[in-house]
Amino acid sequence: MSEQLVIRLGSRAEHSISWLVWASHSQEVIASGELPAADALVELAERLGTRPVVALVPASDVVLKQVALPGKPNRQVLQALPYMLEEEQAEDIEQLFLALGKVVQHEGQYSQQVAICQRERLAQWLDWLQHAGFSVSRMLPDALLLPEKQLPACIQLQQQWLLKQSSWQVSAIEANWWPDYLQLAALPMLTSYSPWPEELLQSHQLAEPELPLALLASELDKQDFTLLQGEYKPKRQVNRHWQIWRTPALLALGCLALYLLQLGATSYQLSRQAAVLSEQSRQLYLQAFPGERIFDLNLQLKQKLAATGGAQQQSFLTLLQSLQKQLAKVPDISLDNLRFDSKRAELRFQAKGDGFQSFERLKTALEQAGFSVEQGALSNDGDKVQGSVAMRGAQ
Repeated sequence: MSEQLVIRLGSRAEHSISWLVWASHSQEVIASGELPAADALVELAERLGTRPVVALVPASDVVLKQVALPGKPNRQVLQALPYMLEEEQAEDIEQLFLALGKVVQHEGQYSQQVAICQRERLAQWLDWLQHAGFSVSRMLPDALLLPEKQLPACIQLQQQWLLKQSSWQVSAIEANWWPDYLQLAALPMLTSYSPWPEELLQSHQLAEPELPLALLASELDKQDFTLLQGEYKPKRQVNRHWQIWRTPALLALGCLALYLLQLGATSYQLSRQAAVLSEQSRQLYLQAFPGERIFDLNLQLKQKLAATGGAQQQSFLTLLQSLQKQLAKVPDISLDNLRFDSKRAELRFQAKGDGFQSFERLKTALEQAGFSVEQGALSNDGDKVQGSVAMRGAQ
């Protein structure tokens, strides 16, 4: 998304907040405004909360330092940074958060850019935004975004003057202290992006006046620093549309997985049944043509059928094929032996089944296929039922 929501927070919750929607592709302001205090961020989130958020914080609350390193930077050297800075800080170093900028090398000397901020204040800024419903992608000191083409440079934002003297030296001075600061700082020619107060004698040149947040937003692509590092690094954002559809999608995937499992189980069972039927067909064929070698059962059956010339419609092989199809419907019946009477065009076989109902189902299936069926006496044989069946002539 090319539009960003830039929010400039205050040091305290009761301070006013400036905001601006910036279109980076066209370098123009889409909308802007001010909020009276931090609790008004909720209303802003309801209106504009779908855009990526860049939070700017007062440069007066973040100290930028460039720390000389004893050697080429590595993990051990960077881990020692808090101890190297401890003596310079008025507060306990454990209460401060250190965010790292670039490593700078000059004449063989390495130095590390470091931004120092109170952990409590950083957590407070994030709490305001997250409580309102914003997802923050970056956070950085406001004055760091002043253009570097003509330094030192300044601009007035609300009741502060933002000042940038070098790429890693910034300040935010209260407007009523600005004259005294200029007198003490003895700055060279200053570039101002805001109208210059006539009573100030500081040497200056006026750049084209700009809306403060618009000027800062236009520099976002040139500055890659962010305070949100380490434990404060933003978590990967989840698409809101995905969050809405995630549960139905997971249910659909679960149903699909269950269907595929059932399909696989059914396919396995059918393959097992096909293997059993194939073996039964082989046994029936060998009983009918003992001593003949089977190399392609389907082809050999077709050859046998062709050899009959079609004169006898109720030939053995025709009956055998039909019996095979109907046995597939009653898988608990197995054949012991069979005999074919060519004169009567009758196929008689002995079989075993799990119960009397199995023989009844086979008889019904054969009759429905158009055959005349005579069922002989049935008797118990252990846990099985055995009997004889004769089928003939399709009617």
